[in-house]
Amino acid sequence: MAPAPTLQVGMKIPKLVGSTQMGAIKLHDFIDGAWALLLTFPQDFHPVWITELGMLAKLKPQFDVRNCRVLGLSIGSLKNQARFLDDVNETQDTQVNFPIFADESGLLSRMLGLVNPTSAPSSADHAVLPYSAAFLMDVDMVIRFAFYYPMSIGRNLYEFIRVLDGLQLAAYNQVVLPTNWKINDDVFVEPDISSEAAKALFPNGFHEIKPYFRVTPAPVLSEDQ
Repeated sequence: MAPAPTLQVGMKIPKLVGSTQMGAIKLHDFIDGAWALLLTFPQDFHPVWITELGMLAKLKPQFDVRNCRVLGLSIGSLKNQARFLDDVNETQDTQVNFPIFADESGLLSRMLGLVNPTSAPSSADHAVLPYSAAFLMDVDMVIRFAFYYPMSIGRNLYEFIRVLDGLQLAAYNQVVLPTNWKINDDVFVEPDISSEAAKALFPNGFHEIKPYFRVTPAPVLSEDQ
């Protein structure tokens, strides 16, 4: 199977189907009307992924309350994955409580566009990927955030929570967010909205600095969002 194009924001996540330590999973069925975070782990038995998996297990309740499924994809067999997850649970004082695809063949990595497009279909390049990837999908399974990290640097999982909060706020309200935004900070009225329309949409008002630069208090998401 030839590698798929690199996934970009606005594309739909492929229909991944594979084995996890929690049984076989069809990604689209697993997401099923929720947001979703998919993290890839280029290899087992690596100190960076030990800390990431441990922290992700501890932070999973924060994703749950935001209606966001969590899952991973590791390069290797279920057998090796099981041994590695035992190490994670032991050293990080937690229990990994979300499914992780075991991509022993590299098929799923190819579907995600993670394998070098010039490599042969039988290439084992998937087993030595030099980076990890992160994808945040909305309820329609459309990728809203994609990020690639070098293997030498652990991912900041709190940043994914911040991005998820921001994406949900922007998706359900006509706002955009400033640099270093965090929950409850002021936001901006979407630049394409006229000031007349904005008066109706933002009952708390807004401060117009420029016609495209209008500051307003952050809307509050309802529980069903």
